[in-house]
Amino acid sequence: MEARKVQITGKSTYMITLPKKWAVDVGLQPGSLVSITHRDDGSLLLTPAKTQPFISRKTLKIDSDICELKMDIIGAYVMGHQVIELNARRITPEIRKEVKELCKNLIGSEIVEETRSKMVIYDILNPGEFTIEKGLKRIYALVSGMLKDLIDVFDARIKEEMLSEIVGRDEEVDRVYLLILKLFLRRLKEGWVSKEDQLSLVEAFHFRLAADNLERIGDHTVKIANTLRSIDFDKDVPKDIIGRLVEVGKDLLDSIEQGVISLRSTDTKLASRVLRENARIKWKVLEIRRLTIATPNALPLGIITDSISRIGDYTENIAELAIDLRQL
Repeated sequence: MEARKVQITGKSTYMITLPKKWAVDVGLQPGSLVSITHRDDGSLLLTPAKTQPFISRKTLKIDSDICELKMDIIGAYVMGHQVIELNARRITPEIRKEVKELCKNLIGSEIVEETRSKMVIYDILNPGEFTIEKGLKRIYALVSGMLKDLIDVFDARIKEEMLSEIVGRDEEVDRVYLLILKLFLRRLKEGWVSKEDQLSLVEAFHFRLAADNLERIGDHTVKIANTLRSIDFDKDVPKDIIGRLVEVGKDLLDSIEQGVISLRSTDTKLASRVLRENARIKWKVLEIRRLTIATPNALPLGIITDSISRIGDYTENIAELAIDLRQL
């Protein structure tokens, strides 16, 4: 680090000189353009106009544990490595298939090179085309759609098909969630911000936490859907309980929407309303649990009410993020 004095010219222009070695290394000439980016911490980032973007690479060695390999690939993707190279003496057809399936769940990842001993995954996504805020809107739309369809299942005739669709959409939730993590970590590590991204670093952090809670709401929606597939609730669940479950589901759907709105608009009054409403939802869930004890499907219904309670907890977390963010 070098310290340089600030000079004033013309009574209003602040100037500092640039380190000569840096200027020569990056090829600056008289008249060269340098981009100046303001960072959240008050620092400035100088970028020569002709500088080639740095391409981050990660090399992974393939062993016999495919689960560990998949976790390493996801980790490298989230950490923002644009090129992920996989090496082994011989890559088996089974591993190639697993890697290709995994790439389908990593937005922007394409296999650009394959040999007997190597596979290269390249990230073709332009991060400027997608922002954390857009990601939050997308993951909310997916999760709320899954929950709404889950409520509609109770009135549907083709229940198995609808439940399968709900479970299948969770893959898209995971894809968007991993992309949000990737964008946030890139912002955190490099201070890189898309021109369309208007969030401060603290706001981006809170939106990333909200996405985490929405992803977990999606997981519990899938858990409820899978549990419903294991029972015939038309025959074995009293209509009164079904009606109460539908009512609570609609209440949760509304609370999730209001929670996300309160975060995006930093509306503490709306967030407080969500917290009060969630307290009433918890009371309704306790009443459903009491009624299900004597039913033939007490165990699966207990799993469902537990997941409903957890969804309420994650909704509360989102509202609390809005309240915290308001204190900036």
